Amino acid sequence: MENFIDEILDYTLPKLRAEYGGFTFPRSFIADQLARILERYKAKLVASGINPALYGVPAPDIVKYICGYHFAYSAHMTDAERIALTSDRAYRNSLVLNVTEELFILENIKTSAVRIVNEYNPVYCRFNILLDYMLNIGIKNPARDKDHTVMAVMKLFENAYLKLKGIMTLIARGLEKEAIIVWRSLHELECVIAVLCKYDRSVVEEFETFDRFSEKRDDMDETTQAEYDEKIKKFGINLKNNNEVDHFENYGWLGAIPDLEMTKWNLNFRFLEDLAGLAEKYKEYQVACDASHMNAKILKWNKQRVLDFVVKRCFNSNLFIISNYTKFLETNGLRPDHKIIGKMIGDLKQIIDIFLPMQ
Repeated sequence: MENFIDEILDYTLPKLRAEYGGFTFPRSFIADQLARILERYKAKLVASGINPALYGVPAPDIVKYICGYHFAYSAHMTDAERIALTSDRAYRNSLVLNVTEELFILENIKTSAVRIVNEYNPVYCRFNILLDYMLNIGIKNPARDKDHTVMAVMKLFENAYLKLKGIMTLIARGLEKEAIIVWRSLHELECVIAVLCKYDRSVVEEFETFDRFSEKRDDMDETTQAEYDEKIKKFGINLKNNNEVDHFENYGWLGAIPDLEMTKWNLNFRFLEDLAGLAEKYKEYQVACDASHMNAKILKWNKQRVLDFVVKRCFNSNLFIISNYTKFLETNGLRPDHKIIGKMIGDLKQIIDIFLPMQ
């Protein structure tokens, strides 16, 4: 038993420490908890008429539960307080009891959506491999910490890839309609990225400036208030019209684009989409808007067709983002390996075409 636990901890603890930002999980504490929970959980399965050999939980997953619970209880403690907690008999007994009981419910009584794709499906796996690779390139970019405008655009790219990862997670949980809603947000982001990459740094700086206008006017400092009022006046925004104010705060940064006639009437997403060269996606965007509103219409949507829609929209968005991303990286001193990226894209497209053929 001891060797078995050592092997499990050798495999799981380094990964969990990295996942939790270097948080220290004391090995002896985790080992003791794992041994006690395994014994208690097996007894609970037997008492409930469940064959442990058929319906047990992999030991590495139990370690993840233990670490997740321990982190939640001790994340805000000092090192000394945390050490004292792991030595507290009442805490150790409580953790064994809570993890065992809740693990049993989560693993044996849980109800979840029907899934067409899960985390073992190559559509999910190949999408995430590509996304992780692209994110890793950005992390290694030497220019990311040198210029604030480069950093601002880099963060938008990272956010786009993380949104895509989030969409894949939703799909793997059988939540395709919810995934469409996140794709809607992704499409808005890809439009912003495309426009920022098309023009010079003054447009990025203006985009950053408008982040300061997200607060209520009365909460801004005097300098920001004055700048806000000047730009509002320039566009002729009616402060009593919440819709006009909202559009100004979301799209007013477009006013920094050179040689562009801007009025309050083109401060909207359609105009941004046109500037990004993605106007052909507006009908798809409208479908995603429908998914964000609860009505009888979306309750009748076919699950398979929804999956087909969102996966293929995500694939196309990812291609567009990667195209802008690689150009952006090359402009800032990094040369992505197009052969590797192309191979990953080809592998992903192949399995999408096989698993989700045209309907």
